[in-house]
Amino acid sequence: MDKPVTPIIGKFVIENLTVGMYDDPRCVYREYIQNSADALDKAISMELLTSQEAAIHIQISKEKKSIEIEDNGTGISSSRIVPILQNVAQSEKEIGREKGFRGIGRLGGLGYCDRLVFETSFKGENVKSIMTWDAKRLKEIVNDRTKKEEAEHVITTVTGFHEEPESVEKHYFKVIMTGVTNAEILDEEEITDYLRMVAPVPFDSGFYYKSKIYEELKKENIKIDEYKVFVGTEQIYKGYTTTLYRSKNTHPFREKTGDILDLTFFKSYDKNGQLIFWGWHSISDIQGRQLDKSNKARGLRVRKDNIQIGDENRLESLFGSNPTDTRFNFYVVGEVYALHNQLIPNGRRDDFVDSYTYSEMKDKLKPTCLKIKKLANQTSDGLSAKRDIDNFAEEQKKYEEKQRQGFVNKEEQQKLIYELNTKKEKAEKGQKTIQRLKQQAEQEDNSTLFKVLDRVVKTDRLIETVLPEINDKPVYRTDKLSKLSKEQRKLVSRIYDIIKRTLDNERAELVIQKIEEEFK
Repeated sequence: MDKPVTPIIGKFVIENLTVGMYDDPRCVYREYIQNSADALDKAISMELLTSQEAAIHIQISKEKKSIEIEDNGTGISSSRIVPILQNVAQSEKEIGREKGFRGIGRLGGLGYCDRLVFETSFKGENVKSIMTWDAKRLKEIVNDRTKKEEAEHVITTVTGFHEEPESVEKHYFKVIMTGVTNAEILDEEEITDYLRMVAPVPFDSGFYYKSKIYEELKKENIKIDEYKVFVGTEQIYKGYTTTLYRSKNTHPFREKTGDILDLTFFKSYDKNGQLIFWGWHSISDIQGRQLDKSNKARGLRVRKDNIQIGDENRLESLFGSNPTDTRFNFYVVGEVYALHNQLIPNGRRDDFVDSYTYSEMKDKLKPTCLKIKKLANQTSDGLSAKRDIDNFAEEQKKYEEKQRQGFVNKEEQQKLIYELNTKKEKAEKGQKTIQRLKQQAEQEDNSTLFKVLDRVVKTDRLIETVLPEINDKPVYRTDKLSKLSKEQRKLVSRIYDIIKRTLDNERAELVIQKIEEEFK
């Protein structure tokens, strides 16, 4: 029998687990917050602190090129610090119960700094344990392709451990990154925006519909984990707003373009009655078009343990097979909470591990995405129809005002009658479109479409498409010129016509009024 060969794990695996692990360097914040959230959960269950006292604090210094992330969770006892923080891909956490479980997320910071330090203290111990990783030296060793060291030897070389005195009452865990080499993760404003959408934080009090979401969650007996996360002194809340915006080229760089008017909720179960996912999405008064990029929360996003999986594009493939269908993801803001215990995030947390439950989730979520797409098209049709009806109403007013004021000449009257009839035809088609949409809503028992028709298209304010009474003997503006003879009025009528054709409407009207004042 051949002698068994002991496998060797080379140093380059460390590169894959650090700088090569994430496409987006900002993910290091997500990983450390995830670990802090698990520590806070344990501390609360052990009654070391209350949920109101639990907090995660982030300090970013661009000047010092340093980042600190600290929680007041359980911390790690001194006897366990080395095996937990020096071992790689070895975790004591339980899959399905805790947010982190692979034991690699804590290494994320190594790729973006010169020195990574873990400081922790456990209640009842009078020491602070400090584990240091020399990230700069680690990169030098890994980048030296002439030597083939084993990963274990490299880790031992670049790590150090020591203890310092600490109060027995203290319990915390702190991550310190110094000599940060990546400018993006030192941009406090950028990181704050990122965490608003990624971190497991509460809804902002300014988001009008947050109470409606919490009420629905309570009704469904669903608990969503939320934590107090601070960047500097500012507590972070989810980035959802009731107001919707569009970009501007001038200060303040964006302007209001609409509002969220209501929310729609959805959910699905597996064959055993276990909830796979629950979610919500917006209904807005600009439902018929894509939300501008200045709405940082746009898109239907998926979350596990209230931590975002991937980015705003994660679910775009569910909106249709045509490449252009992906845009419909950005017609709404909304969230899908992945709740089933078999929905397990992959190592990068940009997707889920492939499984039957994940396939089932996508299959059952796709109809909701297609409904959003269909609703966008229906809303667009409804708003277009409403515009045609409104345009006819405006043309009616314009014609009636002309009848009272008087026409410049017969040609002007005929032109206005033609435009009125043309817009009447479009308005009547619009009425039929809206009627068809109403029938669809009734047949499909579609409460969301009813809301759109009522609150966005505003079908309760539709008007009758009736032509105003057209006088065979119209009043002409020259009839008011009492100082002029009939022949002179005909000449002035021709002058009016030239003025109307030469000047814009506002200037033409001003000149005609001056002539009328002169010869009345």
